[in-house]
Amino acid sequence: MQKWEYLFVFAAITSNGGEFRPRFANDQELDDWQEGLAMYEYANRLGESGWELFSCNPIVFTQSNWQPLQETQPISSDLRAIEMVFKRPKNEEDDSPCYPGGFHCK
Repeated sequence: MQKWEYLFVFAAITSNGGEFRPRFANDQELDDWQEGLAMYEYANRLGESGWELFSCNPIVFTQSNWQPLQETQPISSDLRAIEMVFKRPKNEEDDSPCYPGGFHCK
């Protein structure tokens, strides 16, 4: 039976208000992430290492001034992060997890 390993990547907006860049990979913060690869470059590098983008979800924060018994209320939403999930077939000989901070994955 095929076994899989998964990599969860959390991308955030850089502090200069720029673009989304991968910040965490499997809960480990990437070194110098604000100066790191753009999302598409990161995904392409993972693809070259055998990872496939399995899922991509926006993380949206909403704020509202909730008031009971009113049908209309101001709501604002803001895209703050993107979660990407990658998968690849698990290597039976290697049981160690892969954390590609510097793309040291096999």
